[in-house]
Amino acid sequence: MKIDRIEVIQIETPRYYGQISGHVLIKVHVDDGPIGLGEASDSKCADVPALARQLNEQLKGRDARRIVEINDFARARSWNSTVTDPHVASAIDLALYDLNGKVQGVPVYQMLGGKVREALHCCYPIFGFQVMEDFERAGSYLQRLVDLGHHLFRYYVSGDVDLDDRFLTEMKSRHGDRIRLKSIDFSGRFRDWVEVLRYGDRLRRHDPYHFEQPTYDMRSSAQFTKRVDLPVTWHIGSLQQAWEAAESGACTAFNVACVSGGPTHVKRILAVGEAAGLPCLIGTDQESTLGMSAQIAVGITSPQVRLPCDPMGPLLYMASPTRERVRAEGSYLAPLEGPGLGVKLDEDKLAALTVARA
Repeated sequence: MKIDRIEVIQIETPRYYGQISGHVLIKVHVDDGPIGLGEASDSKCADVPALARQLNEQLKGRDARRIVEINDFARARSWNSTVTDPHVASAIDLALYDLNGKVQGVPVYQMLGGKVREALHCCYPIFGFQVMEDFERAGSYLQRLVDLGHHLFRYYVSGDVDLDDRFLTEMKSRHGDRIRLKSIDFSGRFRDWVEVLRYGDRLRRHDPYHFEQPTYDMRSSAQFTKRVDLPVTWHIGSLQQAWEAAESGACTAFNVACVSGGPTHVKRILAVGEAAGLPCLIGTDQESTLGMSAQIAVGITSPQVRLPCDPMGPLLYMASPTRERVRAEGSYLAPLEGPGLGVKLDEDKLAALTVARA
């Protein structure tokens, strides 16, 4: 089953709060078989023909069944694109899993070892900059969450701890037990562990499941981590980073996502977390339907994933290029049950969202 050609399609999807996100879709055609669909989530390609040309030059003729071999190759090279190298490798990996799942007639989650849970507990993001711009509008996003039957959200700090504390206090006053704070996300914005510890102490009373990325310096993060009574998570994108984070005590849990090279690579990172005795979660909120399906497949097949997760594309994006979207019920995301990623493109919807293709 040789790769015959690869198409690249740049789409744009609007988020509920107005931002436009790009996603680079790829179609992998083989000489005798179905089409594999992949996605470089939340990515914009400045030169779609150039990326398509590279993918075809490097991958045409390769055996599409050799997923690990191709993933190692894709992650090791530079694709010279505005789409990051890990995102390109992720799109290729997703497409190969989708293709092989279709050939075998099984969902990707079955290829990854089968379910250890039926659905993934996930949250909706609230950004501190939204609160700074319009307090009540940011509050309306949580009202919408509750109205749609969901409860879990995470909060990206604004840098103004008094404002953050006021917002979280007011939202709890309005909604009570109908909402639950998944995490306080510092987004690595602090360098001084004393400063971030002081900030975290102010917000600890809002009872998050964990703190996220207090700093990008591992030594400083380790000082923070040993002084708090909650899990501290880090975004982990490589095996080296995973080992260093565990060894230094920079965190007590890994945040991993398919954009870091695809399910093949993410499963390896999860294994490092398991070996180190660290729980994990599936991160990012940026995926459209293809990427979301892959995220769920990894999450529901990984016993290491023991913290609530981040993806919430069904609520975040107002449009999708697919016939069916991932189902979200009560802040849990269920997998699509068709073969491969279970995603079928709607050509009319795809055309409406497409801004470039090659």
